[in-house]
Amino acid sequence: MIEIGKEARLLSRYGLVGVVNNLVLYAVFVSLIWLGTPALLSAGFCYIAGVALSYWLNRRWAFKSTAKHSRELPKFIISYGIGLLATLVILQVLLVWFPPEIAQIINVACTAAVIYITLRVLRFGTDTNAS
Repeated sequence: MIEIGKEARLLSRYGLVGVVNNLVLYAVFVSLIWLGTPALLSAGFCYIAGVALSYWLNRRWAFKSTAKHSRELPKFIISYGIGLLATLVILQVLLVWFPPEIAQIINVACTAAVIYITLRVLRFGTDTNAS
């Protein structure tokens, strides 16, 4: 059963990690666009760079995981792999209607929801040995 208070804390910490991570990555994304890098390539680069920082911050602070890396890292990689597919599809669709700088802001919010749901479904941050 999901404890509402615990889930709210996890979601707020996940959100804060996401905001910090994405502000930095958005600055890099916009810089790459201004330098002439295509939007999808810029987004892919920023996505990969952000996964490492996100794993560390989410594992240590947001989810406070004590499970072994060998159990957690695959869950995280799967979640972010699904997120990568979502971000590329969502961004491609959004680029039809918005400039890259705006499309990426909307994209980040949509992709964050996809990743959080996947992390929770895969039970990231929970010690599955205790079950």
